[in-house]
Amino acid sequence: MPILLQAIKEEMALRRNYIDLPRTLYIGGGTPSLYQAEELGGLIERVQKLWECQLKEITVELNPEDVTPNYCRTLADFGVNRLSIGIQSFEDDHLRWMNRRHNAAQGIRAVEAARSVGFKNVSIDLIFGFHGLTDRQWGRCVEQALALAPEHLSAYQLGIEPGTSFYKMVQQGRLKPMEQEAAADQYALLQEWLPAKGLQQYEVSNFAQEGYRSQHNSAYWQGIPFLGLGPSAHSFDGTARHANVCSLWRYLKGLGEGRLALKEERIGHQKRYNEFVMTRLRTLEGFSREEFYRAFPDQKIRRHFERESAHLLQQGLLVDQKGAMTIPPPKWFVSDGIILRLLW
Repeated sequence: MPILLQAIKEEMALRRNYIDLPRTLYIGGGTPSLYQAEELGGLIERVQKLWECQLKEITVELNPEDVTPNYCRTLADFGVNRLSIGIQSFEDDHLRWMNRRHNAAQGIRAVEAARSVGFKNVSIDLIFGFHGLTDRQWGRCVEQALALAPEHLSAYQLGIEPGTSFYKMVQQGRLKPMEQEAAADQYALLQEWLPAKGLQQYEVSNFAQEGYRSQHNSAYWQGIPFLGLGPSAHSFDGTARHANVCSLWRYLKGLGEGRLALKEERIGHQKRYNEFVMTRLRTLEGFSREEFYRAFPDQKIRRHFERESAHLLQQGLLVDQKGAMTIPPPKWFVSDGIILRLLW
């Protein structure tokens, strides 16, 4: 058993009482498909035994180059019922530029391998909004994705964050960020094409066929407590957030001493309000005024929200439909800016 997987099992035992009864399991972040399917299966069995639960949704993230029918079949034998395949693009030049190990053909074969053993809930990831991605190329990527008939599709604009290789390339003049207007056009294409094929947008970056929304991620957006295991993993118990150390050495050292190497952040009224607004307004349903008032009885918070939301409602950047506050889908591409105006 690889040392990290064994350590995660030990962390599970230490944090058995963090959440009552898990309903979903998501094995992702990093590259879990580098492990044997049987090894991942061992983690699943440990969760079900420790919490004495039957998980409704078990997702495993896979890199296309690691996917074979046998690998998928073994995962299914352990109860995995949802696969998230990080295809990112169907343009080989762009995949090389992103330092991905797979090519477009492998991305297609990965989905076919999952289908060949009976998987009926497959999600694929795509990236848009980067310099060098033409509208024609993006259109071809979306067409190819739709030809694979995924039950779920996630699409993200390329992030250029400090500390990343893309950020360094921008600083060195080797990468030019795409104009936001051009990126918005590529996002609009998703909003136009995907619903026509049965993939309804239910969150800023996510589209799903009816009945195939990600239950795991939806729980995040609704503020439901969750437990994250492994280095850099984050957890939320309803009142505080906990973050495991990033260092693998410190993580393993702590467990070797029978303790958890993590940091705690208590969630005060202001931060809880900000997180409530940020997560709920990313979704199709938004939140009801009743839900908001129940969560925030503090009059200062209520007055702040009413004052700021009134301006956004007048501008059509927010809508209030039968008491539900939402950002209209045509404005989702600029949702970050809208939400920022509501923060306290």
